[in-house]
Order: sequence, then C-alpha cells, then structure tokens
Amino acid sequence: MHIKRVYDVLTLYLANEMGYDLLTPSSYMAWLKSNMSIFRQFVHERELKRRRKDENLEQRTFFGAVKEFATLMVEIDSFEAFVQKRLRMIKKNWKHLTEFYFIEDAPATNNSIENYYSTSLKTHRKKQLRTERGIKNQMKLSAMKRAGILSKCKKTLLEVFLMFVPFLDTG
Repeated sequence: MHIKRVYDVLTLYLANEMGYDLLTPSSYMAWLKSNMSIFRQFVHERELKRRRKDENLEQRTFFGAVKEFATLMVEIDSFEAFVQKRLRMIKKNWKHLTEFYFIEDAPATNNSIENYYSTSLKTHRKKQLRTERGIKNQMKLSAMKRAGILSKCKKTLLEVFLMFVPFLDTG
C-alpha cells in the first residue's frame, strides 16, 4: 500500500511535468525543486506515520529476492557504472548476504551492534563499542538496566538535599 501511494504521487508529478517541458530552463528548475521538496516531505511523513504505528517494513522472501536480483542483473547494462559495480559485488557475495534467510530468527543486518539494539546507532556510539573497554562498560550498563538498578529516581534532588539539612530554619 505504501508503494502504491508513492507511485501515485510520482505519476501525478510526471503528468504535471509533461506540461513544463517547453518552459525556460530556469522556470523548469524552480518547478522541479519545488515538487521534489513536496515529494520528499510526502515520503518523510509516510515514514513517520509507519514508525508511529510501530509497523515494520515487510521483508522480502528469499525467492522474491532471487527474482528481483535476477531482474536487475538482466538490466545491468542500463545502469550507471557504479551501480553495475555494486550489483557485481552483490552477485559475488550473494551467499554471504542472504545467509540470514536460512537461519531462524536471524536479523537481516550484518552489523551485530545494530542488531542488538534493533536500530542504527549514531557514529560516536559505534566508535565507543569498538574497544574492549567500551564493550565491557556497555555490558555492565545493560546488566544494571536489566536488574532495575538504573530505574527512575524515587526522590527529587531537593528532597535528597533536605535530608542533609535536618534543622532548617524556615522563618
């Protein structure tokens, strides 16, 4: 359904674009820039809507992936050089890149850190996990969270401060 909506928007833009072919290049570029902005906003809103509903994108089956990749390989000569190079790299490493299909509950990502958190981490977080010390600290932090040690504070900072001032003159 998501793809259908995107297709409908693209079709609408294409129909509108046909009338702009005869305009000056500057007005065409202004029109194109405006509509690209509208389209990006549309796609962004759809993505946010999907995330808010906690919907995951459906993962293609192995046979669907094979069929899609075979279609791309038939049309490989119509792509730019860098795309052809990437497709050939995928073909060369196909077995490794599709292993997750054959292992139950295996994630589709090959990044074990992102798999653990089920999200893509910021660069500085990934760099912290490259060292042994960083991994140990993360493991300790995760264990503390699971044990409930790092739950929300029961007392406010003011309440804690007042514990150390037993005879406060309120007058």
